[in-house]
Amino acid sequence: MSTEAPETEVPHSDVAAAQVDGSGPPGKGSELQEIEANVEVKLADLQADPDNPLFSAKSFEQLNLSEGLLKGISQMGFVKPSKIQEKALPLLLMNPPTNMIAQSQSGTGKTAAFSLNILSRINVDLVAPQALVLAPSRELARQILGVVTHMGQFISGLKTQAAIPDPTKRGQKYESHVLVGTPGTAMDMIRRKLIEAKDIKILVLDEADNMLDQQGLGEQCTRVKQMLPRNIQTVLFSATFPQKVIDYANKFAPNANVLTLAHEELTIEGIKQLYIDIDKDNDKYSTLLKFYGLMTQASSIIFVRVGDSHRDLCSKLINVDSSNCPGT
Repeated sequence: MSTEAPETEVPHSDVAAAQVDGSGPPGKGSELQEIEANVEVKLADLQADPDNPLFSAKSFEQLNLSEGLLKGISQMGFVKPSKIQEKALPLLLMNPPTNMIAQSQSGTGKTAAFSLNILSRINVDLVAPQALVLAPSRELARQILGVVTHMGQFISGLKTQAAIPDPTKRGQKYESHVLVGTPGTAMDMIRRKLIEAKDIKILVLDEADNMLDQQGLGEQCTRVKQMLPRNIQTVLFSATFPQKVIDYANKFAPNANVLTLAHEELTIEGIKQLYIDIDKDNDKYSTLLKFYGLMTQASSIIFVRVGDSHRDLCSKLINVDSSNCPGT
């Protein structure tokens, strides 16, 4: 899929795909699920003051963005930067470019943040890949592409494209300014010279924690980076920061500015978390019934570890209270 702006209006499918991570329908305002998070900043330059006003933006106008970008942001419904954007954008947009490692959940505007940084650095006169975004799934890659395309719709000559295999374009090179895809496919396309990497200057890794939970994706991301120019700006986002993500991020994006959420802000408001220790697998079902007996809710989702076990659980729940359990 390749899209060029502003010669044609952004397709409906792209607009729909852009309704993710805080962007809203044109004219309807932002749909950010803003949390009152304390964003903690650790600068790569240890002598710099993270509380300096230069490292915070209360409005998009403060960021010296192009008129086309400001128009795209407004069209997406953003009125002012979210908490994450407020801290991340000034650091992302600094020159010379600096790496970033950031903790941010879906719905906080992170996709818009790295998309804005990418679009502000693209030279549209050079028709070649200049930014590569890696996501753990094709579905997420398409959503990210929708955000980039929607935000950049008023940048004349901009081309964006999904780095996803297309049987109708076998052997065709991917020459758009911004490419979004999955690690394995991107690695294969670079190896086969379908993507020329010499002009790529920004690499974004989204949902790093999900990447590392899937076998081989972290290693594939590392291989992709090794195929790119050494002086690129590397940006890594992750919803959670377990030790394995921290260790990986520090190697993947060295000497980076680091943004993290205060510990008490890691859970989105309105969601309660708890766990129950169960000695035997056979006790899980009875415990689940007791748990639901204490709660009042219209609907819920139950995740199971073993693929086929959901059918047995669904059957039992139907027999108890005629629940509707469309297993997948």
